[in-house]
Amino acid sequence: MIQSSDSPLAESSGIERLFVTVGTDYHRFDRMVWWLDEWLADEPKVESVIVQRGTSATSEHAESIDYLQRTQLIEEFQAASVVVCHGGPATILECRSNGIVPIVVPREERFDEHVNDHQVDFCERLAAHGEIQMARTKDEFMRLLNLAVERGAPEVAVDDGHAAKSLVNFEDSMVDLLGPRAQVRSGDMADVVPIREALKKIPVLFIGSVPRSGSTIMSDLLNENPHMVNIGELVHLWERGVIENNLCGCGETFADCLFWGKVGDIAFGGWQHVSGERMRTLQKRADRTRHIPALLVPQVSRVLATSTVQYGAVVSRILRAILEVSGKPVIVDTSKHVSTALLLRQLPDIDLKILHLVRDPRGVANSWSKVVKRPEVQGEDRPMDTLHPGRIGLRWLWFNGAFSNMDRLGVPTSTVRYEDFVSDPAGTIDQIFEFAGVEPIGDQLFNSDEPLILGEGHSVSGNPRRLDRRPIELRADEQWRTDLDPKMRDLVGKVTRPMLDRYHYSKDA
Repeated sequence: MIQSSDSPLAESSGIERLFVTVGTDYHRFDRMVWWLDEWLADEPKVESVIVQRGTSATSEHAESIDYLQRTQLIEEFQAASVVVCHGGPATILECRSNGIVPIVVPREERFDEHVNDHQVDFCERLAAHGEIQMARTKDEFMRLLNLAVERGAPEVAVDDGHAAKSLVNFEDSMVDLLGPRAQVRSGDMADVVPIREALKKIPVLFIGSVPRSGSTIMSDLLNENPHMVNIGELVHLWERGVIENNLCGCGETFADCLFWGKVGDIAFGGWQHVSGERMRTLQKRADRTRHIPALLVPQVSRVLATSTVQYGAVVSRILRAILEVSGKPVIVDTSKHVSTALLLRQLPDIDLKILHLVRDPRGVANSWSKVVKRPEVQGEDRPMDTLHPGRIGLRWLWFNGAFSNMDRLGVPTSTVRYEDFVSDPAGTIDQIFEFAGVEPIGDQLFNSDEPLILGEGHSVSGNPRRLDRRPIELRADEQWRTDLDPKMRDLVGKVTRPMLDRYHYSKDA
C-alpha cells in the first residue's frame, strides 16, 4: 500500500518492501498472517507487501503467494527492505546468508502450528546472539514492525570478519540444538560441519520399473552396502504402513518397527501427530498417473503446483529423517511409479537418480497372472493384485517408455535388464553401486560358494520376498515359456513389439 505525502508517518523512514514467509509446512500458520493484517490495517508507511502463505490464511491487505521456488525466495529476500518469517532453520539460514536480520515468529505446538516447540528453542538461542529479532506475542510483533518503519531494517555489519563470526555463531547454535542432525561421520571421526553442509540435498536412488520386474531382490542386495538403505515402496507408506499397519521388511508391524518409529519421531514428533488419511489425500493430489502431464510442466497447473510443494515438503521431511536414523548416505526407493519419480524430481532438496529396471514383458505378465498371498497384511487373507497380460503389455510399454526418457528431463538414469542381473549379479550390482556413487562391493557379496543370506531390512512395502530370510537364489525366471498361456504370450509379444528390440528381447515367444 502507498501512503500520500500528508500521511502522519510521512516523515519517518518507512518500509519500501516488506516480505513475509510462513514456509512450506503442512500445518497452518494463520496467527502470523492475522497479526500482519491487523498491523497493515492501521496503514503504516509500507509501499509493497508480499506474503508467501503456504497453507495458511490469505492476507486481506497484501499480495499473497502460495509457494515460491528457492531461487524466487532468495530474490524476494534480496529485494526486501524488511523480512518477516517463521522459525524454520533453513529459512533463517537463507536470511542470514543474505545479510538479513529477520523478524521471526516461531511456530508453536500449543497453537497446532508444528509438532513440537523446536522453533521456539532455536529462535530463543539465535535471538540471544542477536542473529534475529523474535516475536512470540502480537505486541512484540507490532513493536518490531513499528521500529522497522521508524528506523529501517536492523543493520548488518559489513566487516567480513564480523560477518563470518556471526554465521559461525548461527551454525554453533544449530549444532547445539540439533546435535547429531548437524553432524556427519567421516571415517572414525565425528566432524561437525557447517549447517549448509548438513542441509545438503538428499541422495535418492529410485528404482523405476513395471512392478514384478525383480526390484525387491535387487533393492535387498543394495541394502547390503553399508552406504545404502532400502526403504521399499515409499509411495505406499501412508496406506500400508501408517493406516493398515502392515509388516515391515524386518517382520514387525509398522507401528512396532523401531526404525520407522524413530523416523516418525524425528519427522513429526511421532506418527500419532499426523493423520494417515489426510496425508493419503494430500498425496493423491500430487502423485497420481493422471497428474503426469502437469508434473512435467508444473507451472501450468497452480493447484497441482501447490499440492506438489505441500506434499513434497512432507516427503522431504521423511527422507531426511531416514538418513538420520539409518546413518547411510543414499536412500533406495522402489516405488517404481512414473508419477512418484516426477514428483521427486520437482523437490529442490532431493538429489535424484533413477535406476531403470527392465524385464522381459512375458515374464512380467506371467508374474502378474499368479495368485500370491500378501503375508504382510495382518488378520486377513489378501492376495496380491492380478492383471490381464494384455494390460501388462501396455503398462510395460508405458513405464519403460517413460523411464527411458527421464535423462532428457535432466535426471541421471541408468538402465539394467533383470536378465543381465541374474546372469552376472556381481558385475551388475557393482554397476549400480558406481552409478549411485557408493563403493562397489559386488565381489564381497558373491565371492563364496555358500548361499547368500541377506540381512534385516526395513522396506515399508513390496513383494512378499522381502520377508523371506531363506538363502536367495538368483536365476533367470523362464517359467513364462511354459506357464503362460500361448495365446497370452503371443498377445504380450505383439503389444510390446515396438520396444522389444530396444532391450534385446526376442520377438518369438
